[in-house]
Amino acid sequence: MRKKQCKLGVLAVLLFAEYGFAQKKDSLSQETSIKEVVVVAFGKQKKEEITGSVQSLKAKDLSNLQNGNVLQGIGGKVAGVQVISSGQPGSKPTIRMRGIGSINASSDPLIVLDGIPYNGDLNSISSADIESISFLEDASSNALYGSRGANGVIIVNTKRGKNKKLTIEADVKTGVNFRSIADYSVYTSPQDYYTAYYNRARIGEIAKSTQPGAVPSGTTPHAAGLAALNGLGYNVYNVPFNQLIAADGTFNPNAKLLYQDNWKKLLFKPALRREATVGINASGDQVKSYTSLNYLDDKGYLISSGFERFGIRSNVDYSITPKLKLTSALSYTYSKQNFGETGGFSNPFQFARNIAPFYPVFLRDDNYQRLYDTHGNALYDYGDGQGPNGGTRSYAVFENPVGNLQQDKSQTVSNITNANLGLNYEIINGLDFTYNFGAYLENLRNLQFGNTVGGTSSSVGGTISQESIFNYTLNHQQLLTYQKKFGKHSFNILVGHELNKTKNEGFSGSKQQLLLPTSPSFDNAVKITDLSGNGYEYAVEGYFSRLLYNYENKYFFNANVRRDGSSVFAPESRWGNFYGLGLAWNVAKEDFLKDNTVINALKLKASYGQQGNDNILLTNLTRDYYAYQDIYGINNFGDGKPVLSLQKQGNRDLKWETSKNFNAGFELSLLNNRVNVNADYFERKVSDMIYTLPLPISNSGSYVKYGNIGDMYNRGVQGNISVDILRNENIQWNFYANATHYKNKITRLPAEQRATGLVSGLFILSEGGDRYTYYLKEFAGVNPLNGDALWYKNSYNQATQQVEKTVTNNFKEATDYNTGKSAIPKVYGGFGTDITYKRVNLSVNFAYQFGGYGYDNIYRSLFHSDTYASNYSTDLDKTWTPENTSAALPRVDLTSTNQNENSTLYLIKSDYISLQDVTLSYQLPDDFAQQAGLSGLKVYVTGNNLYLWSKRKGYDPRASLTGVSDAYKYSLLSSVSLGFKLTF
Repeated sequence: MRKKQCKLGVLAVLLFAEYGFAQKKDSLSQETSIKEVVVVAFGKQKKEEITGSVQSLKAKDLSNLQNGNVLQGIGGKVAGVQVISSGQPGSKPTIRMRGIGSINASSDPLIVLDGIPYNGDLNSISSADIESISFLEDASSNALYGSRGANGVIIVNTKRGKNKKLTIEADVKTGVNFRSIADYSVYTSPQDYYTAYYNRARIGEIAKSTQPGAVPSGTTPHAAGLAALNGLGYNVYNVPFNQLIAADGTFNPNAKLLYQDNWKKLLFKPALRREATVGINASGDQVKSYTSLNYLDDKGYLISSGFERFGIRSNVDYSITPKLKLTSALSYTYSKQNFGETGGFSNPFQFARNIAPFYPVFLRDDNYQRLYDTHGNALYDYGDGQGPNGGTRSYAVFENPVGNLQQDKSQTVSNITNANLGLNYEIINGLDFTYNFGAYLENLRNLQFGNTVGGTSSSVGGTISQESIFNYTLNHQQLLTYQKKFGKHSFNILVGHELNKTKNEGFSGSKQQLLLPTSPSFDNAVKITDLSGNGYEYAVEGYFSRLLYNYENKYFFNANVRRDGSSVFAPESRWGNFYGLGLAWNVAKEDFLKDNTVINALKLKASYGQQGNDNILLTNLTRDYYAYQDIYGINNFGDGKPVLSLQKQGNRDLKWETSKNFNAGFELSLLNNRVNVNADYFERKVSDMIYTLPLPISNSGSYVKYGNIGDMYNRGVQGNISVDILRNENIQWNFYANATHYKNKITRLPAEQRATGLVSGLFILSEGGDRYTYYLKEFAGVNPLNGDALWYKNSYNQATQQVEKTVTNNFKEATDYNTGKSAIPKVYGGFGTDITYKRVNLSVNFAYQFGGYGYDNIYRSLFHSDTYASNYSTDLDKTWTPENTSAALPRVDLTSTNQNENSTLYLIKSDYISLQDVTLSYQLPDDFAQQAGLSGLKVYVTGNNLYLWSKRKGYDPRASLTGVSDAYKYSLLSSVSLGFKLTF
């Protein structure tokens, strides 16, 4: 297999960035591929020796990803791996490897940094410091991580010293961040909105008159429409509401617009992005070192949001004696993350989409002139009666995100120190002892500051909430490795022990009534509203062993076993046994293929094993570290006496979720390694899944209890292909693609829920179904007579004694159905191409998914039937009106609030193709660089997350694992930068 296959659909940017464009690219021989080394659990292996599924991204694949968290940028680049991201700079993405690992426990993979399980967020590490990322997807690859490897393992290795010389590499890029996709299409003109609102009231009046037994209201539809306008509070035209719209529905041509503010333009603006890294490689006979400095200022397109990071790293390999070696990886990172994703009406994404276009951002007087404070700062309109003519909003009173984001703060500041130390001693030839120690220390400070001027915080004189968290993890590993070769037989035996301990301590408080309007200090507030502190401890210990065997470098076998104990479970069920077995056959080395000129490499492989999962999640999605213990809350009901209340009932019988994985596949290289194919079939059976247990009615929801209640599986196939279309001295052209398909199926539920299933939000968990099958009322169309939404319901026919499907316009009577439609796509993956002509390189990369369904809750909310003056979708013209009785969408008025409730009407295909990355680079001639005192100079332009093709404007399937659109989520951002890479 040639080295290029490791790309697996990755960004093949700047193919000669590390080696120089002037030199000729030699074709990679089979021998080169054989010698390729891949990072695996507790060490490295030659690629040909691996019996499972391990995929890698190299430094060159990551160098131009413009993400504060490197995992945000790998979507579509690795088969079997799904990435769900937020646009918030520096945010942690959701990663899923080969399907869904659990219903109620975490499905997140384990991250291992430089050989030590990592308890932090990868936004603390610059992508420029990363040498490789390996994705361990099957049991034979990740079984050595036991209780933490069930959902896959991501191994991140940082750069280390190379070569016996001093080299300095600097990479500087500056660019701009902007919103990736346009928002949903809503009304932007006050005229259009007033007309639409008028019509909602008019149509509602007409619809009421058609109801059986309707009593005349004494008003005309036209009069009802004009009366509704008066309730909006703000008139931005120079004629009164009762003269804005004529009886025939036309807008008054003499109405003059007095003012209009654009909420979206004021909230969402292109923002600067700056990043600089310097890496110093200094190596000699005994010491190899890599030292780096990096700085990132990644401002979000939402005002006042962004991510700033400064990091320093020192990795040293020191040969004390020929037999004794010391390694270290030390790093410190300071980061500050400013958020814009608040909840409720003040969320800027939800607010900008939903606020009617006539409501002003800025405060104005009765003459509609903007008002300013004594310092010349603009004042903001909070809809509370201070605006023109004392008008008040009917939507989101006391909120103004433009004003709030100028003065409020939602911020996390972290200081992270990570130290990994290793000591390796060669006891005798072939027998090594290694001791690894890892320490992760994090000091985290969260600040929430609410201003005194406007918003809900102003009603209590301003608010301050601060939280301080100290978290540390210590990891100890003792590894004994023996390797020996007897003729054609090669053995590698590992015996090890690992102890991992985590401790967390937190303290938080909230105060109100500020003296100084801008100071976030606790001493600036006088009223304490909350004071709390808590913490947890967690430990996992494991004993493990691994055998690697190969015969003639043709037949490979590995066996892993690990026994783990986790503090999450009760002592009597704390320990679990995990294992992995793998076989591989290098067919290309057999005599019958020895002289073959078409097949350069062919390997068949199969593996099976079992892992565990102790990462149990509570209902608030925080981790449960005390699963077998009762958890109480201490309350004060006003008399100053502490009162205990049971919040979670422990279960001493609770045990590990267990994942049994099977993998079989092949790796193939053809035509002088021009064509590389890698394909796997996988089966992942999860048993003893943890979920909430049914409790007595007397509980009334006051506490929960977890138990092992069900089983499920994921079965699928994944594959990669890489083809060198052209490969000669002047031009190299490569195309790659990867695809993954899997089916998720629940095979066992508790007897109590077996017949009915378990309803979880918009989904139903049923035997034979999958985790994300939609459970909704089924939309049956529109009544052409009055525009009523219709749904199906099950009714019992006495005559036939059968249950029949009938139609109702009463939403509460409608039946909830298992739709059979799932949020899980049929196939997902990526594809792209990389072209190099002499010193110029162009790479283009895409991601995609097809075959699943989403639920567009945002779109649904834009057809609301209420008197709040929130915006409407421009698809309102597709709803029923007396003039459009054949419309596909039901009537929208101001009172029929069930018309747009959750139903199959708002299911949508979640198919998409995303242009993930484009990079164009030019490596300047060596003599030009040398004249500037450099050994190499490269100029490049790179863009990430540039375009999306999907089913509906505004709907982004990439932003949700479940396919459900989230009105409050930070929409994905795009970045375009100009960069320079200098080598000294």
